[in-house]
Amino acid sequence: MKKLSAWLSVLALCTFAAGNAQAQRFGGQVSWGSDSDIGVGARAEFDLTNTLSQQGPLSNAFIITQLDVYFPDCGGADCTWMEFNPSLAVPVPAGTLNAYLGAGLNIARISVDLGTFGNQSNTEIGINLLGGLKFPLGGLSAFSEARLSLGGGEQFAVSFGLLFGGSGQ
Repeated sequence: MKKLSAWLSVLALCTFAAGNAQAQRFGGQVSWGSDSDIGVGARAEFDLTNTLSQQGPLSNAFIITQLDVYFPDCGGADCTWMEFNPSLAVPVPAGTLNAYLGAGLNIARISVDLGTFGNQSNTEIGINLLGGLKFPLGGLSAFSEARLSLGGGEQFAVSFGLLFGGSGQ
């Protein structure tokens, strides 16, 4: 439980730092991964309006940065699975829905405390493909997202979260 409190403190600090770094939108998320179970995370989004293109879908592109900490069942061992996913996303015209598609890096790290046998960890880098929806929820902006990681965490993940700041795409 002490380790969980430490990780939640780190996530709160990341969310606060993202807000102070002039992130246009920042917040938290809850995720489920096909190999890593339930996790919590921080997220920041930065608009690239008219940076990549003056017209078309790339004119409204945005960067998504996510840090998720999962708590998988490791058969009694104390383990943590972390993923960092910086991605480029592009809004997709879908009627009244605020849909987006994107791709980016997946940096996954799993650490296992084996007690008297020491600690083991492994870090892998791959790519992620993602798609999601943004929608209003009360006075906030919410999102739901699906992400497929290949070569790094190698899992399918679904996230839901709330964003503060900016109006979103």
